[in-house]
Amino acid sequence: MTRPSRRKRTLAIVSSSRADLAHLVHPLRALAGSEVVEPVVLATGAMLQGTFGRPVELLAREPVRVVPVGCDLEIERGVDAARAIGRATIGFADVLDSMDPDLLMVVADRFEMLAPASAALAMKIPVVHVEGGERSEGAIDDAVRNALTKMSHLHLVTTEAARRRVMAMGEEAWRVHRVGAGSLDHFRVGPIPDRSELEAGLGHGLGDRLVLAAVHPVTLARDPVQDAHALLDALERRARPGEVVVFAFPNADEGSRRVREAVRSFVEAREGAALHTNLEARAWIGLLHQASVVVGNSSSILMETPSVPVPAVCVGTRQAGRERAANVLDADAEPGAILAALEEAETLSMEGVTNPYGDGNASARIRRVLEEAPDRERLLSKTTTLS
Repeated sequence: MTRPSRRKRTLAIVSSSRADLAHLVHPLRALAGSEVVEPVVLATGAMLQGTFGRPVELLAREPVRVVPVGCDLEIERGVDAARAIGRATIGFADVLDSMDPDLLMVVADRFEMLAPASAALAMKIPVVHVEGGERSEGAIDDAVRNALTKMSHLHLVTTEAARRRVMAMGEEAWRVHRVGAGSLDHFRVGPIPDRSELEAGLGHGLGDRLVLAAVHPVTLARDPVQDAHALLDALERRARPGEVVVFAFPNADEGSRRVREAVRSFVEAREGAALHTNLEARAWIGLLHQASVVVGNSSSILMETPSVPVPAVCVGTRQAGRERAANVLDADAEPGAILAALEEAETLSMEGVTNPYGDGNASARIRRVLEEAPDRERLLSKTTTLS
């Protein structure tokens, strides 16, 4: 007798930026081959906006259905972010009502992720949270991440310390799975573009030495652009013949426009500098392999540079509390401190550097956890371990 085939679970995966897309590409590809889980990407925020290069277009080559959910992330003030969350919650409620997915996945700590998580929670759709339990105490991201953890029913974390933190928040052990960071799968699944391919794709040379920079607004600071100004001042003082500085585009946060304007002014005034709106993950990984040093306040400084490894300088307090490998130095958001850290970074030995965020095999683990996850009723029935 032939058994009836089991209906695939629909997994709605929210992607709001090129940054979380870099963490999702390989898990999406792994899930595309699943007989149990059917992934659908809910693209929102910066993924759909021309200002940020419409990263959603990168998904055209992936084996996944994409559903757009409007959420304008041209954020100038905190109230803009608050209003965006409200509008996006309505949009996600409508889409989730029409889709009725079995699971909803949200990534990391972006404030707009509160919208789909809130809608799903109210609609009794279990939430899967990726990269909970980490720390970035200089940004509102830290509070958002912890809120998402408590709103979620299944946790896919990157490190052992993150696993312990999630469990310390009262989450049951069976719900918490250490899988590693999905972005590190790019290092294992090649090919990684070489120097000539990168130069052709970017439209400029990489010089005798490459400084790779990624700086974002500091959302808890009185002046969210303080890290950017300090870094640009340091790089202005450092100027060396034959050195090229390549900037990644800043996140869609309060102060993003001012960071973009400051970086563009720097690039326009300096030969051998470039700002790229939409660096694909593959290009970013290639640039990490070509860089002499990486500098900024992005989580990539901490999560991805150890896998090369390449010397890195983490600026300011935006990533305060996040785990660091031996290739990373910290610098206050002050030009002199950044310059000194850049000089010291060039002397660091990369021998024995290990990456606490994973080994490049996150996708297979993520697929396995999602395929083996309990049914909706079991997931929704949460019990705290706190007394």
